[in-house]
Amino acid sequence: MSTIFYFIRHASYENPSRIIPGRIPGYYLDKDGKEKAKKVAKYLKDKKIKHIYTSPLERAYETANIIADYYPDIKINHAIQLTEVDSIQWQAYKLEELFTNNYYESFLNEPNSNEIPENLNQLAQRMYQFTMKLCKKHKGEAVVCISHLHPIVVLRLFLENKPLTMVKIYEVAPASITTLEFDENNKFVKSSLIEPI
Repeated sequence: MSTIFYFIRHASYENPSRIIPGRIPGYYLDKDGKEKAKKVAKYLKDKKIKHIYTSPLERAYETANIIADYYPDIKINHAIQLTEVDSIQWQAYKLEELFTNNYYESFLNEPNSNEIPENLNQLAQRMYQFTMKLCKKHKGEAVVCISHLHPIVVLRLFLENKPLTMVKIYEVAPASITTLEFDENNKFVKSSLIEPI
């Protein structure tokens, strides 16, 4: 029996200054984000979800809380492994300034960079090891994981044996659902992406 993961990028959040929040606390879902999270929850309603894991950042666990409202018997598990990439060297930059940051460029283009706290290969390993741990723990079940843009995209690229630097051209919108399927031997089978409903 397959193990199914629904990796959900947190819904949109209030950010009037248009900065990169990274791991900075205090970013909460906006009105549209809350509505999109409800739509995700309704989409998942018939998927026989057994477990919900979330990044501890507010925009992620708020998304998880809204989804969990549809599953009152399921406890939300906070998992630091699902948190945003360690972006201390470019968080708090304005969005339009991001590509002037040499550290961010190094993150995108050098998978083994030593200039940043967490490079693409390290991020891929963090996400893969956590996913494999859950695969063994919840074999044959359906699991929801709420995370962030780069962790989700890098995990999918890694599983599909694609260059991690393709993270530059892959986008998963807020409240999108990346589905990952593993067989009974915990071998990756396929993936798919559903944009916000």
